[in-house]
Amino acid sequence: MAKYSLTYDFGTGSVKGAVIGANYEPVAVSNEPYPMYAPAPGFAEQKVEDYLTSFKKLTGRLLSEANLSGEDIQGLVISQTSSSLIFVDAGGNALNDCVTWLDSRAGEQAAQLNEKVGFDGWATSKRVAAKVAWFMEKRPEVVAAARYMVDVSGFFYLQLTGKTAFDLTAAFATGFIFPISREWNQMFLDTVGLDPALLTDRILHSFDVVGHTDTAYAREVGLAPGTPVFAGCSDNANGHLGTGSIHPGDAHIYLGSSGWLSVTTPVDDDAISFTQLPSAIPGLGYEYFCTNSVGTSIDYLIKKCYREEAGSKDIYALLAAEAQSVEEDPKEVLFLPYLYGEEAPVDDAHVRGTLLNLDPTVTRAHVARAVMEGIAFNYRWIKENLEENGQWQVNFVRAIGGGARSDLHLQIIADVMGETVTRLANARFAGNIGLAACIDIGLGKAKDFSIIEDYIQEERSFEPREQFKERYDRLFAAFKRAYHALQDLYTDLNDQ
Repeated sequence: MAKYSLTYDFGTGSVKGAVIGANYEPVAVSNEPYPMYAPAPGFAEQKVEDYLTSFKKLTGRLLSEANLSGEDIQGLVISQTSSSLIFVDAGGNALNDCVTWLDSRAGEQAAQLNEKVGFDGWATSKRVAAKVAWFMEKRPEVVAAARYMVDVSGFFYLQLTGKTAFDLTAAFATGFIFPISREWNQMFLDTVGLDPALLTDRILHSFDVVGHTDTAYAREVGLAPGTPVFAGCSDNANGHLGTGSIHPGDAHIYLGSSGWLSVTTPVDDDAISFTQLPSAIPGLGYEYFCTNSVGTSIDYLIKKCYREEAGSKDIYALLAAEAQSVEEDPKEVLFLPYLYGEEAPVDDAHVRGTLLNLDPTVTRAHVARAVMEGIAFNYRWIKENLEENGQWQVNFVRAIGGGARSDLHLQIIADVMGETVTRLANARFAGNIGLAACIDIGLGKAKDFSIIEDYIQEERSFEPREQFKERYDRLFAAFKRAYHALQDLYTDLNDQ
């Protein structure tokens, strides 16, 4: 009997995959990168062909490394960066490059939609509703030729099973359901003018079966016919599974290409909140705040300041060592990590990355530390907003993602936030491990998501250090002042 699970997590720069065995142990893990394209200001697109190729390469590698065949797989589940947009025809062929979550082209359309519904906060430049409005205005021929409007997960459901759906977390991210429900909201569809026939009527829980592998692409990838494909959830929702943040007050930080700070909350059906998202776990939601440029800021730093060492396998150790070497240096350099605009703690598509307070004695080590601190200041600002709203009574703060493997960066984040931050084992693939619970619940092998608590492994905790409190309090205040002082300038420079 098949006993292994395949889990996929489509991120900003790559798809991470894992074969999960007994006791939620990863038998094989790997990732396959794909590029991002910016054909115009505010655009952030990826080629669907790159997704398909990456998925095929990754699946073959995982099965080979685990010495398994498709017959050994009991089910697969997909996670994604939600708020992506692909129009497909009746044959499941993509009609446009994927408009990713990072794309902010639709700011004008978002403002118009908010004016129509009479309140701000429903549509943003990155929410799917505004992106659909952009296509209807700028590229109506694509919408007219479409059979379905899907996201990355929905596209792969079609390629693997011939059927499509939205998982609940992704459906919410479109802006077309509100409050948290499993039904499309006709008022919002009418506001955009979207034909509901373009939306699948299936909005599924994370553990629901979308369909079974029964396509030429599924066979080409190496999957056995009849393998169940489960709906899964958005990447930020699988962060809750991967960190065991399954009770109100559980908090976690993710450090990938992008990053976020998120707190689990009970769902209040009578409350109106634009920040509470539905969890992969029925009855729970989460306050979620995404910061766009975490790993991308580190990558930019390496490309610009460490060109000769960039290809070295030791580049991250070198980066940490240099940043550590100036820990006691009183020099105060600030970096605002806004390379792609920002969503939280400020929602500003015009803001850009900024380095402040340079003098001739500033070295790349100072810049490296400033980049790490700038990312930490952004997390602290999000925490401060949560505190002001009475939403920061947390049980723990756990950290996952590729960036969480840096001891120095997690120590800086703990110092800046004034919180104990605990890294989990398998930090980079924690989300993939958590996704396996969706398969076991869907197959009836687990009763509910409480099974996750049995396999969470904490690796190391980082305590805030009192000797850095005064310095970071002062620099945090300067960090916020810098953004507000430059806000109008960013708009003037980048409102194109």
